[in-house]
Formats: sequence, C-alpha cells, structure tokens
Amino acid sequence: GAPNFTAWNHLSDESLLDGLRIFNRAISQEEIQQIMADDSGEFVSTYPPTFDGEMFYMPFDGSYNERFRNIDATVVGTPGFAGESVEGDNAYAGATDSYLTFPTNESGALTTEEFSATLWYKLNADPTRGSILVMGPEDVDNAGYPDVQNKRTNGFRFFREGDATRQVFKLNVGNGEGESWFDGGDAAALDPTATDWVHLAFTISGTECVVYFDGEVVSQGDFTGVDWTGCDILSIGSGAPRFTEWGHGFDLSFIDELRLYNKALTQQEIQDIRQAGL
Repeated sequence: GAPNFTAWNHLSDESLLDGLRIFNRAISQEEIQQIMADDSGEFVSTYPPTFDGEMFYMPFDGSYNERFRNIDATVVGTPGFAGESVEGDNAYAGATDSYLTFPTNESGALTTEEFSATLWYKLNADPTRGSILVMGPEDVDNAGYPDVQNKRTNGFRFFREGDATRQVFKLNVGNGEGESWFDGGDAAALDPTATDWVHLAFTISGTECVVYFDGEVVSQGDFTGVDWTGCDILSIGSGAPRFTEWGHGFDLSFIDELRLYNKALTQQEIQDIRQAGL
C-alpha cells in the first residue's frame, strides 16, 4: 500500500501478478470473461457446472439456449418442443428436415481430449434411421458433396437404425487415420413400442469408448483417441449436414437434459447423473 495506504499495515505483497490492465470506463461482465479467455486460452463461464467436467448444457425448457455460453443454437427447419420432459418444463422435439447446430471451437472448444455426453431420449422410430449427435468434418471429396457427406476418420457419430420394433444405437468414432465402431447389437437395441424415456450416455477416452443405457454398459471397446480435425460444428437431432450418406438424417424423437463433458465419465458418475434427473 506504500506510500499512501500504510496505516493498517497493508504493505508489500509477495504474490504474483500478470496481465495488469487499467480501463477508463466500467467494463461489463462479458468483457471481463472475454479478457480472461483471451489471456488464458481457456473458456470462462459464469454458469456453474452441476457435474464434474460438465462444459455444455441444454435443458430445452422452451428455448434452444446453451447455458455455459449463453448462446442459442442455429436452428435448421422447424424443430419444436415436446410438451413433456424428464426434468424442467419441456424437451426438444425433432421435426422433418430439422435440427440444431453449435460451433465447437468458439467461446470454448468442445473438442476436448476426452469427451462424454449424457441425455434423456424418448424414441420415435419413424423414420427408421436417425442421428442423435454428430461432430464430424466436411466430406468435400464425396461425389455428392455438400448434400451427401460421410467422412468418419474424425469426430463421432451417435445414431440409431433398425425397424419399427427394434432400433439399435451405435457410436462411430474416428482417430484421424481410421474409424472404430461400438455396436452392442441386441444389448444396445430398444423396442420403440415399449420404450419410454431412456437415459443415454457415451464416453470417449484415449483407451476406450463406452455406450450406456440407463447407466448400464451396452457397448464397450478399445480405442486409441479421437481426432477432432475439421469438426467445427455439433449437430443435434440429425446427421445433417456431415453424416447423411446412409440416410441417418432428422430424428423425430424427444431429447432432454443434454450435457457434454470434458472427461470420460465413469459408470458411477453416469448413474449418479441419471439418478439426479429422476
């Protein structure tokens, strides 16, 4: 405090200081967050995570707002709201040729070394092929580009396929050179005629990928780590625009409480997250 603030013994401070700036106006909270992000290279949010490692949260309570970044999704087509939910006031309802997208590399990257997703899902098997979440690169070498895309060496694709009574959920992940499939067959199948809300989750680490239904493992296998090159958007409720060649387009199902994490969640953590929503 010397020389003008010494009476109360507030003197030398051996702490570290860096990046000192003084402004000629009152700066906003958003400006402070941006300065912190620019200086540290890390995303800064005032929304408190509910679970360890959580970095993205969409409750779908009447909006398509992502809470950590406080930004709205880009809306393609005319998705809606379900009029029911597991938690909160509402849930996402898919519509024909409709989906949501978010940038993955702005305001804090979603392309982390480890990655997990959890969500509540109410299955509508018409159409019989649909995608739930996709983070993939453009497939510019595809003869049908941009309408037809299917490059699977990077990012992930979480989707379903089957018929009116049996829908199998599959995770495809690229390591930069090739792809790995996590298809649990019957264990990862749901009967649309006898299924209500189901808690879905998957994890991606440098050693394995795991898919869960209601906190139980339905598919698991070795994996060498995801490569996010070119994966600049997240699609919700459709394979479009990056995963369309096999007909995994829009999904008319309901989605609630979508959360993404910067770590590979354990089975116990996934069970705890599911239980918190009941």
